[in-house]
Amino acid sequence: MSAFERVTETWGDLKYMDLPRAEFLRDLIVQHDLSDLLELGFYKGKSSAYLGAVLEDLGRGHLTTMDRSSARGHQPGISDVLAKVDLSHRVTPIFAHRSFTWELGTMLERTPRPQFDFCYLDGGHTWDVTGFGFLLVDMMLKPGGIILLDDLDWSIARSPQAKTPAGRATYEAYSEDEKAAKGVRMTFEHIADHLGYDIEEVPKFQWGIARKRIPKKGLFGRK
Repeated sequence: MSAFERVTETWGDLKYMDLPRAEFLRDLIVQHDLSDLLELGFYKGKSSAYLGAVLEDLGRGHLTTMDRSSARGHQPGISDVLAKVDLSHRVTPIFAHRSFTWELGTMLERTPRPQFDFCYLDGGHTWDVTGFGFLLVDMMLKPGGIILLDDLDWSIARSPQAKTPAGRATYEAYSEDEKAAKGVRMTFEHIADHLGYDIEEVPKFQWGIARKRIPKKGLFGRK
């Protein structure tokens, strides 16, 4: 049994990554020969397990994944999910005190910087968090690398979580027009396009794929 099949068999009913999306991710990683992966927003770790399983079956690569420290309270948690399918060695979870944007900022200050060829961006969802997060990832993304944005049409106004007491407290300071905005789509259509990424939608998953262009060589081989 492959590692990918093991995740499906063990954690098939766990939220949120479903099998069709996981298979799409697997095909994307194989097609583009990706191995240095970043994930922003892991919840309980099912998507992380699938990404780690793809790498395990390929015999290469590593995933760095981030979520807020509140994710430590999930049952099962990411460590449990990974350990049960023997994938802990393929994945490094990072628990951010407040926001993954700060953790990305600390990565930028390292020498050498981490260099990723893929990012699954599924956290924050608001314009400020997603837009800034995209820019930070871009600074560590190899030419030809891919950023996949989840929930293109998410908004605070339409989110069931935003209607809970905790959600209302989180978004209390947002204006009505910002609550109605689709921050992920704004990032995809404005920032990714502005930075020269090749973009493509996957409507059935509400996904946006942005691929960083490889610079063309100019005169005398300069880029």
